Amino acid sequence: MEDKNHNIPEHDDVKEGKKDHYHDEHHFDALGNHDDIDEGDFHWKNSLYTSRRNLTFKITLTGVFLALAIAVSAFEMSIEAVLEKIQFQGVPIPFRIFDLIVITLSLSALGPIFSGFIAFVAPFIHLADGFHNPLSVVIDCAGYFVSVWVIWFFYYFVFRNSSIHKHQIKSVDRFKRWTPIVAYVSIMTIVYTLLVFAIMYLNTSFAHSHEEHKEVIANISSLHLEDEHNHDHGHWEDIVKNLGAFIGIISAIELVRFSICYSLFALIEPQVKKINHYYK
Repeated sequence: MEDKNHNIPEHDDVKEGKKDHYHDEHHFDALGNHDDIDEGDFHWKNSLYTSRRNLTFKITLTGVFLALAIAVSAFEMSIEAVLEKIQFQGVPIPFRIFDLIVITLSLSALGPIFSGFIAFVAPFIHLADGFHNPLSVVIDCAGYFVSVWVIWFFYYFVFRNSSIHKHQIKSVDRFKRWTPIVAYVSIMTIVYTLLVFAIMYLNTSFAHSHEEHKEVIANISSLHLEDEHNHDHGHWEDIVKNLGAFIGIISAIELVRFSICYSLFALIEPQVKKINHYYK
């Protein structure tokens, strides 16, 4: 290892000196510092914790990502009325992506423990709008939490990507970065299709009880009560009646949602390695 450290290959300082780049097993950062890629750098433990300095960095950045996730969640709440127009057979199809993107991107810098914390906490802000059943929010939290750990498992554990170094062979690096998308998207599409059905059932039940409460307070006529009662129950009955179509539509939506999230993660993660390398 010492020989490797001292036998530094020649490279164009003018052309490459200010860029993060690799020469075989040699890594040069943007400041011109040099270190060697070691097999241990690709161990999954490094994505959890490397040093006290790294831990301080992750704790600080967790606050930033949590605030950002809450901010985009608040934005999604503000356009909830528009999102609820995404319907099939008169039933709104739940669709949120901005908070999931932020949480997924945080994994590359924070690791699964801190990102998992954000994933579980951030969705609770949706309790503030009064449109969501509390239990459905908990289900959403669990889904986001599972998403973080599934992508970590395949990206860092199975395919042994490093949080600080790229593989020096570009074709291998691309293979290791993009192949996990198949397993991740497939698993999360199945998981979230099931979770969305649970959320839709809880939300239609919650909407029904919420409407009944408002109607009693407002003392609306008994005829109107009957119409609303039949309409609310019709939502879940419509879902059951068109189960195959709902499964197809929701699966397609989740397939697109998680494909977008992983693609952004795989594109941006190599840039985050540079920051992780500095704070390792």
